[in-house]
Amino acid sequence: MRLISLTFLTQVAFAASPDAHALLARAISAFERNQQQEVHWNWTVTETRAIVAKGGLEQKLPDVTVESVIRNDGRRCNAVLSWGDGIQPYLIDSDPDSRCQATEAFHPAFSVPELLKSADVRLLSRPPKAIVIEIFPDKTRENSPDPTVSCAASIRGKVELDPATSFPRQIEGEATGSGCRPSARVPIHYGEGDSVTARNSFQRGASFQMTFELQPDKFQSPERSFWIRVFDRFEAPLPRGISGAMIYWGRRVPLTMAGFQRIVKESHTVAREFGTETTIR
Repeated sequence: MRLISLTFLTQVAFAASPDAHALLARAISAFERNQQQEVHWNWTVTETRAIVAKGGLEQKLPDVTVESVIRNDGRRCNAVLSWGDGIQPYLIDSDPDSRCQATEAFHPAFSVPELLKSADVRLLSRPPKAIVIEIFPDKTRENSPDPTVSCAASIRGKVELDPATSFPRQIEGEATGSGCRPSARVPIHYGEGDSVTARNSFQRGASFQMTFELQPDKFQSPERSFWIRVFDRFEAPLPRGISGAMIYWGRRVPLTMAGFQRIVKESHTVAREFGTETTIR
């Protein structure tokens, strides 16, 4: 799998290019149109996590496989299908609405369209080479009261666009500002306790790589084809003051090592198209 180098060029190396903003505007439209196509698709995601301590020692956390589930009202959620250490998934034999109580978002940790709206961008290459655009933090939006805007505006990264559709097929970068808000109340569905306030690892110092691949419609209807995030790698320093556990998918997993410093997570997604007779209401 080819990934773009995370080596950044200096801002002074390129003059601001209006072409970059026009290309990103097309990419935003392509991304938003694509979101409407997910109703034709289902998916499973396998996630691996590890906590890295001083000296490179690792504690591997339980892998988890989740699947896209359709609620009774037609809305989508993601529910645990299996745990790598054999723990029974939450309400695995129950109806979709019950299983969806222990869900997490399928979308990236930040808003892709908001990232692509940055006012400070540079066009690094264009056809016949790959279309690659460098994105710098947007200081004018980093202090926005909207956390969706402020987090995306804190990221410095690169995006490679598909030349045929303008879809942002590869994105990588790092959160360099303070716009990503770090905490939220999350439920606990395994063991004791109902909910806790947990710190989100996606904040200053977090880096990521994402690869999207186009899933062609098997019935030769291009309007049903779907770009899906097939690979996602995330690495971040652990927040200060973190307790001795990681919480994900409604489960608290104890940390057994001392001196842990960062978390590394990878996700791999497999998509499957619904049949032509399937309708999601």
